[in-house]
Amino acid sequence: MSSPEQQPHIPPPAADPETDQNTAAEEPAPAPAGPLPAPPDHPPTPSASRWSRLPRGAVFVIGVGLGAAVVGACWAGVSLADGSEEAFSTDGTLTVSGIGAGLASGDLCTGTDGYDDIDFGAQVSVTDAAGTLVAKGSLGLGEKTELGCEFSFTVDDIPPGSKFYTVEVSHRGGLTQTEDELRAGGLAFTLGD
Repeated sequence: MSSPEQQPHIPPPAADPETDQNTAAEEPAPAPAGPLPAPPDHPPTPSASRWSRLPRGAVFVIGVGLGAAVVGACWAGVSLADGSEEAFSTDGTLTVSGIGAGLASGDLCTGTDGYDDIDFGAQVSVTDAAGTLVAKGSLGLGEKTELGCEFSFTVDDIPPGSKFYTVEVSHRGGLTQTEDELRAGGLAFTLGD
């Protein structure tokens, strides 16, 4: 009897525990039972937002406008909640009587004869009922009039709400005015004879 050719027996490679774990992890999960849903004909496209369709400049302008609106609304809310009104201004004149002899009407003049502190730039102070300085202005140029030397003044940013205010030029003592009188302006003060 003839014997079949014998081939050498090669043992299978030894199992490597790390390889076996990787192989098990890489094996696909069993397919679910039942049919799978059909894939869509085309992949969904992301919809572009309205902002992305606008030019950059337009988005910037819209952002600035919205920011300004928010700041304005906050400012208005704080102002209304505070109950305060806007600051106001007043104006008037101070006349130093009996000076400027020899000057023609309309000529520039200054305070003299004990009124040397009354001149262009002299401080005009406004204090509230508590005696707190709340606003300052200054005298304008003096101009000769029939009564003497007249200086105009304006005081801005006077906060409202005081029962009364005192207006003082230089250190000459103050004159008390109501808020309505100050708001009306046209105040006329006189020093001297």
